[in-house]
Amino acid sequence: MKHKRLQLISFILLILSALTELSESQGWVTYQNPDFVFGLSLGFILVSLSFNIKVIRAMGIPEKDLKQSRRLAFITAVYAFLVFALELF
Repeated sequence: MKHKRLQLISFILLILSALTELSESQGWVTYQNPDFVFGLSLGFILVSLSFNIKVIRAMGIPEKDLKQSRRLAFITAVYAFLVFALELF
């Protein structure tokens, strides 16, 4: 059951990153330092990915949970590319 909790935390961190980026782009919250927001959002994504990788590398977990973690890791990686890589251009 520990892997279920890690998957939930990973998903919550992904949502927090999305809300952080959305609040900045929509002007809901005005930040003094936009680099701080970038770093905070990137930190959420990196921790989310690390939790998913930890679940994927674990031995003896059900195949369904393994596939779910792979899917969530892929979604997180695509989100990170779209938000952070394209922001640099």
